[in-house]
Amino acid sequence: MNAKSVKDDNYVCPVCKQPLTPTPNGLCCHQDGVEYPVKNGIVDFVTELFAKSTSPILRAVDKIDDLAKIYEGPSWLGAFDLTNAELGLPSYEDMVKTLTEMVDAENGVGLDVACGTGIVTRSIAQTMRLVYGIDISMGMLEKAIEYAREKGITNIRFARGMAERLPFPDGVFDGVTCSGALHGFPNTEEALSEMARVMKSGARLAVLTFVKQDLSVLKKWSELLFERLGASNLFDEEAVRALAQQGHLFDIEELKSYVSQTGFKGFTYDTYGLYILFHAEKG
Repeated sequence: MNAKSVKDDNYVCPVCKQPLTPTPNGLCCHQDGVEYPVKNGIVDFVTELFAKSTSPILRAVDKIDDLAKIYEGPSWLGAFDLTNAELGLPSYEDMVKTLTEMVDAENGVGLDVACGTGIVTRSIAQTMRLVYGIDISMGMLEKAIEYAREKGITNIRFARGMAERLPFPDGVFDGVTCSGALHGFPNTEEALSEMARVMKSGARLAVLTFVKQDLSVLKKWSELLFERLGASNLFDEEAVRALAQQGHLFDIEELKSYVSQTGFKGFTYDTYGLYILFHAEKG
């Protein structure tokens, strides 16, 4: 897939929100004088050098790229599911199913923010007409395209971009999902505001993230998880712990406030130990 084949994919400049013009190597914003390259069907809307970011998670993008190679295997998601099972928490597959039901946008156009290797993206694509996946990690996106092709899924488009500057016009999406990432965004309010901007009125947002409702469960979960990750010999425990600690553990009322202040209504949630699954509608 080249630049010409993505010209009709609803993308706009993430900075000025103006339409883009296809070039031989990418999509060009004439207003800002920026060309966003297209490689292997992935438009790259990230122009920042994350190595200089104030966000530890953004500075660790190269580690996330490496993680993509084993993310859906036993060494990573397998470790999560074993840990969840030991504590009586739902599996990731179960939570993905719930998210898919929550977003409730059958035959619509959907967006999966921080899509990773595309687990949720592929799930919502089963009921939606067209789905876009956005992530900051090119490594994750490359695996996402690979998995989608292996499964013969053709109604997904992937691009590299930031939640705080989504490369879409206003009011495009019938449903938006964000799984396991909201707690890691540098600015929660900016990210939620952008999701609201690109959604149609009445469209539903469905999110999986972490809360500090039960810190004893979190402590036990962390101990068990890091024990399993360490046993795999694939991870530097100190580096993984440092990255994990940069996440934002939300208070439920705090999270509800963020959601209501950024254009959503009808905040509805369920908690499972350290997890919260919530949905809300664009006002």
